[in-house]
Amino acid sequence: MSAQVPTTMRALMLVERVKSFAEPGWESCFQVQEVPVPVLEPGQVLLKIAYSPIHPMNFLQAQGHYRSTGTRPLPQHTGNEASGTVVAAADDVGSWLNKRVAGYIDVAGTWAEYVALPATNCIALPDHVSFEDGATAFVNPLTVVGMVEIAQTRGAKAIINTAAASALGKMLVRHAREEGLEVIAVVRRPEQVKILEGVGAKYIVDTSVDGWEQKLSKLAHELGATVGFDPVGGSLFASVLTAMPPKSILHCYGLLSGEPIVPIKAFDLMSQKTPSGYIVDVYLGERFHTQGIKIAPRLNTTFKTNFRAFYPLEGAVDAIRDYLSNMSNDKIAFKPNN
Repeated sequence: MSAQVPTTMRALMLVERVKSFAEPGWESCFQVQEVPVPVLEPGQVLLKIAYSPIHPMNFLQAQGHYRSTGTRPLPQHTGNEASGTVVAAADDVGSWLNKRVAGYIDVAGTWAEYVALPATNCIALPDHVSFEDGATAFVNPLTVVGMVEIAQTRGAKAIINTAAASALGKMLVRHAREEGLEVIAVVRRPEQVKILEGVGAKYIVDTSVDGWEQKLSKLAHELGATVGFDPVGGSLFASVLTAMPPKSILHCYGLLSGEPIVPIKAFDLMSQKTPSGYIVDVYLGERFHTQGIKIAPRLNTTFKTNFRAFYPLEGAVDAIRDYLSNMSNDKIAFKPNN
């Protein structure tokens, strides 16, 4: 079942593995190419993409550090989630045709005009949710849902989150507050403090201020922040773990610093503190899709993502530069079908 669909499309392809986004030369690793529109397999739908965001995980993928991306041949498709309209569907999932949806794909492919993905990786967007709001329906919102659930399961009264001025960090403040949890937001610049105060964060620690470790430790012990999440890595991870109360757990869910996590202090281990990892779809498992359905009506409120710019596929280098220049100042997305 399909509307009229072309046989080829434009897609942003990774043609060479990125060594580092901090050094010149990464720009040539991406090319917009004319490639065949995917042929649907049973259970799949074809999504004409409205918007597809840039996430930190996309940089790990480009460097070959995320799951199977490092072993798959080049050129590779790019991008993991998008909003758009279903313009073709396999016979067994024909009811999805013409629906407005948000979709997610593990192996990448949403930085393109079209993407084929399992219907089970889609959620229908409510009428009051725009394509812009639906473009980030999975990665950030469900990561936040999982974070709060982990904290509640462990009986934590508060959550520590680093890189907290990000779109995800602001979302976490809102959702945690609705669930009766405090968030200790860790940032690295004074202007980010203002950003978080604007979304209602009460407890903010700026690592550019002397004595931040002591402030974080005091807040963590007073508020009962025995669960934390860190997407930065490097030396920050170990410093946050040291600041947490005994029997705490700190989850790594990214590596924005590009630096390995420094050795954990023996005393922290003897205090029964646990360094761990967190990948949302692994944690949620079969609940990933059902949780997405549950939060869909709130994609324009609690789980809303603000965008500061949209780029065509041909503006990929500018889009990535824009995002890298200020990853905490709202999101950047591609708009493949102008």
